[in-house]
Amino acid sequence: MSLIKNISQGNSSGKFVLSALQQFERKSNTEDPSIKMVLSGSEHYKVNGRNYTLGLDHFLLVDSNEWLETVVDAKKNVKGICIFPKKELLNQIVKTRIYSCQTLLDMPFENEDISLLHKLYDFKENRTGRYLQQHILTFLGLQENTKEIDFDTFYMQLAECLVDDQLELKGQLKKISSVKKETKEELYRRVFSAKNYISDNYTQNINLDDLARESYLSKYHFIRTFKMVFGLSPYQYLLQLRLKKAQQLILQDYSYNEVSNLIGFSDGKNLRKALLKLHSA
Repeated sequence: MSLIKNISQGNSSGKFVLSALQQFERKSNTEDPSIKMVLSGSEHYKVNGRNYTLGLDHFLLVDSNEWLETVVDAKKNVKGICIFPKKELLNQIVKTRIYSCQTLLDMPFENEDISLLHKLYDFKENRTGRYLQQHILTFLGLQENTKEIDFDTFYMQLAECLVDDQLELKGQLKKISSVKKETKEELYRRVFSAKNYISDNYTQNINLDDLARESYLSKYHFIRTFKMVFGLSPYQYLLQLRLKKAQQLILQDYSYNEVSNLIGFSDGKNLRKALLKLHSA
């Protein structure tokens, strides 16, 4: 049985939709931005021709006026959540972030339109993901127990997180030396995907040639773009993660040799030297 239910019916700040679907397919041009999550199974999307498979550890952000294809094809119901904050609310919040108080007073109706980068985001990656993790299960519990939910506050706080994340991301995109906005965004998606891979697998043997190839970039272009966006080369970022973990393990009385084996470092002697260098920097 398929179910699509709007649990914030009539709220002017947004829409909160729960779904349980086995077979579903839709193609449409989006009206409002949306945040898509799954509680079980996986959903498949294509946004402006780019494919995404949405699982438990990520949420998908889609902007308004984008071509969206949605497919669910499963043996069991895929439980999902789709949140539609109003674009007008996002635009009002972005004005408060970039205009002075005097400008807001003098030009209260000045329009400012924020664009959102469609991408799979890890919940740990930004303010929006952390906010969703902190509040969604509580919301679902209130809904199941037919208790009143303060949707106005929810949409307001969620929109603030979205705007702050996207303004920060916009600053990172400016660091990429490309004229076209679409090229900047595509490069950002590729190097951020590589960054997430390093974060999830930093104790393993990571090959930069393989990472560059998976990003569909030359090794030089990959390293250069990564450093432009994050301020560190892929190797420096990997080393930073390993040494941070090493510090934690050393404090737990692991030996340097034990730690070097656990975090993928060459040996205990080189690990000790790297930590001493880090402390003296």
